[in-house]
Amino acid sequence: MGARQANDPNAMPLEEFIAETMNILKSSPDATEICVERVKPLRFAERNGDYDGFFTRFNDSVAAASH
Repeated sequence: MGARQANDPNAMPLEEFIAETMNILKSSPDATEICVERVKPLRFAERNGDYDGFFTRFNDSVAAASH
């Protein structure tokens, strides 16, 4: 996190994250888990039956971005 995250094209901009989180908290005050839209493919990969495929693509994209 920190400065490196601020320059990571794959990272969600902090302002966008805060705004979406606050909207979720306001519209669903009794929610037991808060997930911004951007994280849902990661959060639900196993349930959706694409765990291996999702994480292979995710890890490959992170590795490619670091070179």
